[in-house]
Amino acid sequence: MIHSTLGLVHLTTALAALLLGIPVFLRPKLTTTHRVLGYVYSVSMATMLVTALSIYYLTGAFNFLHGFAILSSIQLGKGLYHAIARQPTGAWLAFHYRWMTWSYTGLCAALIAESSTRIVMPYLRDHHGIQSFGWFWGILAVATYVVIAAGQYLEKRNRGILKGYSEALRIRTETP
Repeated sequence: MIHSTLGLVHLTTALAALLLGIPVFLRPKLTTTHRVLGYVYSVSMATMLVTALSIYYLTGAFNFLHGFAILSSIQLGKGLYHAIARQPTGAWLAFHYRWMTWSYTGLCAALIAESSTRIVMPYLRDHHGIQSFGWFWGILAVATYVVIAAGQYLEKRNRGILKGYSEALRIRTETP
């Protein structure tokens, strides 16, 4: 399943980002712990994305999966930009949260795609004789839709929480 050292680095950093993303999203924000875990998540993601752009086993050339890696790079970059630059003033936290939520959601969607490719389809082939790519794309589409819908739900649900964090941050920065 792992074809090279590059594939091993890709898998290791993807798993690290998946695991680090959980406490980043579940623990309180605006803390040193959140910041440190967030940076380690970001380094893991960046490393995983660089390796993703360097892997060509599927088609031997640049393909649509590399397009998703580029999209994920943009999401990660925008999320980091808003956290580091604190821009736009008064709204950076909401932008940071939105972009990082989609960064993690995309990572979870990629996990579903990889699991479908490496686990579900071989199981269906070996135990039920199903070899149709129609099944693969159907499973992948439904699973990805569920992950993206969950990400959208969480992003919208947590807007109220972000307002509380934004107010706390405003008070903290205004206090001498």
